[in-house]
Amino acid sequence: MFVGISVNGFARLGPHVVAPIAWTLLAPIAVVLGDKGGLIWPSLLALAGSAVLTLAVGWVIKQASGFGISPHTAPESAAVTVLAFTLGPVMLVGGLLVAWVCWARVKLGEDTFAEAAAGVLLGILVGGLGWIGLIVFLFS
Repeated sequence: MFVGISVNGFARLGPHVVAPIAWTLLAPIAVVLGDKGGLIWPSLLALAGSAVLTLAVGWVIKQASGFGISPHTAPESAAVTVLAFTLGPVMLVGGLLVAWVCWARVKLGEDTFAEAAAGVLLGILVGGLGWIGLIVFLFS
């Protein structure tokens, strides 16, 4: 482990510091590197929309059933899914960040394993379907 950082400190570092900085930096990187086919702006729209939609769906499920879907892992995995469609499989490396956030949320007791896993699944579903829907809408 890093000198002076406890396991809990390392766990907090992922979702509270590294993840927000990473996604803030990914938008301009995606614009610069990903505008090969002119799909980067729809991709960024899908990225923002999928993040908002995962939070909304998670909230509705929480209200209806009492089961809380992680509000951290869902948008993270949706973002990785959208960026993988946009920039290619290299963006799946972002899955390591999602794994770190999942582990951290469970380690800190902020989410259960089931809540973190449900967030990842919801994010993949919303990110993938949202991107496909956007492409169909734009090109039909």
